[in-house]
Amino acid sequence: MSAKTVSKVLNHKDGVADETRARILAIMDEVGYHPHIGARSLRGGGAACIGVTLPVSLEVVPISEEVLLWIFGRLLRLFGSRGEYICFDINPSGHSPNGDYARGLWQQLYRGCVVAGPLPLDDTTARRIHEWGVPYLVLSRLDGCPELSCATVDFEQGAYESTRFLIERGHRRIAMLKAFSGFQPGAERRRGYLRALEEAGIEPDESLIRAVAFDAQDMTRCVHRLLLDRDVTALIDCSVTEDGAALRNGARRAGRTPGKDIEVLTWSYREDEAVLPEACAQLWLPQFDAVGEGFDELAAWFHGESEGPIHIVYRPTLLEKVPETEIARPRRLFTSQT
Repeated sequence: MSAKTVSKVLNHKDGVADETRARILAIMDEVGYHPHIGARSLRGGGAACIGVTLPVSLEVVPISEEVLLWIFGRLLRLFGSRGEYICFDINPSGHSPNGDYARGLWQQLYRGCVVAGPLPLDDTTARRIHEWGVPYLVLSRLDGCPELSCATVDFEQGAYESTRFLIERGHRRIAMLKAFSGFQPGAERRRGYLRALEEAGIEPDESLIRAVAFDAQDMTRCVHRLLLDRDVTALIDCSVTEDGAALRNGARRAGRTPGKDIEVLTWSYREDEAVLPEACAQLWLPQFDAVGEGFDELAAWFHGESEGPIHIVYRPTLLEKVPETEIARPRRLFTSQT
């Protein structure tokens, strides 16, 4: 057999007769052959590995183990099934003096990568990755580099629709719990909120926008302080901490009750479960759907079946009928630091 024919079989490509393919696979099985990644790297001038890296440490943005396992499972199906290795660089900033999370690319450990997590507003590494010319996907957008290859949700539109929904229900003083301060998703939330207020002719009050950490106690404190203002009649929880207990505790400390004297609109990555069943509405962020589609397109780009960059931005959906089942703590996208 020619090397080209064997290569087609190894890489699951067309152009080989079924009988010939079966003979090659039988011989491979008999001798216990498998592709040598080192040899592939020498021939191709780079590694045959897809890398996953985080733009900030898990201490800053505590992505849950469930999400990391979900990412691994999707990449295993798309890349592992074709013989590529999957490399996770979970804490690059802790081992690099300049916090460069793309070190796996610069050191030629992998020839394609996934940047899993929100990008800081002052990020410069993502543009370098874009200019490097390898297949890549960022799970966030970046104002400073709109051409970035990304798969995410339109958080600005989500904040706009959430605020407009509450304005249409008669609310004029609407508070917001916002995560990701200093990050792209946080800036998008703020823009959408302010745009809706401006369109309605409502003067924004910056004191009603409260940045929260991924911490149940901080969440409770922020809700408490916001709801001490009796003129506040509605609250948007776009922190995506998905912590209904902290919302209730903060409201109770302020002498308020969600669903009675304060309307709460929550954000969630789940369509069929609620952060707060007594909320007036819930915004569903189809992040998993967007990222799943992005991974499919990244695999095609990585294997030379299409070209990048990738631009996938899903629109969130406002659910006025809130699911009755409340999200259990282990199923949250971000892990509480308490």
